[in-house]
Amino acid sequence: MADKDDLGRSSDMYVAFAFAAADVLLELDTQGNTMFAVGAAMALVGRGAKALTGQPLVKIIHPSDHTALSQALKQMAGGERVRNAVLRILRPDGKASEVTMSGYRHPSVPDRLMVALGHPGGFHAHKEDRVGETGLLDKDSFQAMAANLLESAAPDDPYQLTLVELPKIDALSGDSAAQEALTTELGNRLKALSVGGDAVGQLDEGKFGVLHSAAVSADSISKSVTQAAAVVLPDAPPIQATLATLMLDVADVPPEEAARALTYTLNRFALEAENGGNLADLMKDLQPRLSATVKQMNDVRNTVTGGDFDLMFQPIVDLWTGVVHHFECLVRFKGEDNKSPYETVTFAEDTGMVGMLDMALLERAVAFMRSSVANNDSLKFAVNLSGYSLSDPTVVRRLKEILTTTADLRKRLVFEMTESAQVRDLKAVNDVIQIIRKQGHEVCLDDFGAGHAAFHYLRALKVDNVKIDGSYIKDAMRSNEDVSFIKAIVGLCTELGVTTTAEYVEDAETANLLKLLKVRFGQGWYFGKPLRPSSDDIRTAWRTPTLGWNKGLLHFTKG
Repeated sequence: MADKDDLGRSSDMYVAFAFAAADVLLELDTQGNTMFAVGAAMALVGRGAKALTGQPLVKIIHPSDHTALSQALKQMAGGERVRNAVLRILRPDGKASEVTMSGYRHPSVPDRLMVALGHPGGFHAHKEDRVGETGLLDKDSFQAMAANLLESAAPDDPYQLTLVELPKIDALSGDSAAQEALTTELGNRLKALSVGGDAVGQLDEGKFGVLHSAAVSADSISKSVTQAAAVVLPDAPPIQATLATLMLDVADVPPEEAARALTYTLNRFALEAENGGNLADLMKDLQPRLSATVKQMNDVRNTVTGGDFDLMFQPIVDLWTGVVHHFECLVRFKGEDNKSPYETVTFAEDTGMVGMLDMALLERAVAFMRSSVANNDSLKFAVNLSGYSLSDPTVVRRLKEILTTTADLRKRLVFEMTESAQVRDLKAVNDVIQIIRKQGHEVCLDDFGAGHAAFHYLRALKVDNVKIDGSYIKDAMRSNEDVSFIKAIVGLCTELGVTTTAEYVEDAETANLLKLLKVRFGQGWYFGKPLRPSSDDIRTAWRTPTLGWNKGLLHFTKG
């Protein structure tokens, strides 16, 4: 029969829990000596549980993590819960491996600590994600870690993010070695205060972020800065950093969306700082910025799930024949008919919500194409898909599900790939594009020549059409450089067997120039503004001052 411990539970339960989680459970005194050990110790740390008993835990910890261990034990002894601190252990063969450490002060024996060691999981930063030799996370990796921790945080004990800005230090001017030394020293001290012992990032020169529990005070972070500077610059006067702390408590949205809200807020914050914003003032506004982002995400989600949007349709005309090739489906949010949806769509993309929006628009477009006012072989419609959506496995699965139901719309349903952020895995996106094309749907690459959508996209993505960004079209009548660019695009696309579309065609002169340049299709107010069908009768619904039916095809009738 098992003995009972002070918690009133049998030691058998500890053993069962330890083996179920493939963890090692330890009971330590406040100096870090192991009083009791149980679990899969051999698999995790290369030693049996009995070999750990009676030994100081620090004995198996890599020397570079001794400070982090000491800080973690101090936090536990002070009544603070430590969760998933990442430490490197030294195995008997001399090799180092990572474990996670979680723990808390024993609820019944004040001078004892209950500690669990486990296998690391979730976000893991590699050497290439670090800033130089400092060991600090770079900006993107720090944001990824923050998002990962936010998803796993206990709702009753949210993490905090403190931004640290160092003042200009004259003694460091032009001394890159001393600058790196200070960054490394400060980083090591901040790591000891951070969640998991690694949640510190360098966001810019002299600007850092640290993720920590609520028990870590701003004063302790400020002291770390002062102490680090004193070590590297013993003769310099004490420095005072600027600090701002953000409570990562966003209970109004799902955890994965809360993580996206944080990333979006930090990106906007960094962008404004780069553009000359006063960092100290910006930091004061960070909490309301996060709250505003969460509210806006809620608004977008409610709009999409509630179907509070409409589609409008803008014609794209064959410049060589005058036939309407297809209509682009454009979203308009209800109550905002006279407002461009660009900001909302861009926000959805930047916060990772655009996949939800894209699939809702696709489903609406598919239903519309089957309605009596649009169900005609000569009427084709293009739906936008963000490059972000085509990079998201969850959205891609939903897209494939929808495409299994659209066999009747092959040759009529067209897709335009749009993106406001660079697509990192072009091969994966191209794989999805080829699935779409094999099912009989044309794919267009939108906004070619603007932002990230450049020649390497055309090389990596096999598409049917390229839409030349309107910034080149608007000035084509006055700019020889833009004409040369258009010629180059058309020539390359012709070699690749890809047709071209010009947007922002506003007058007959531009349309005629584009024909001379051998651009195939045109889109713009010259051919027609975005419209809604004017009736339920397909024969009259699409007639406008610029469009009319002729021999079963919709034609551009002006000019």
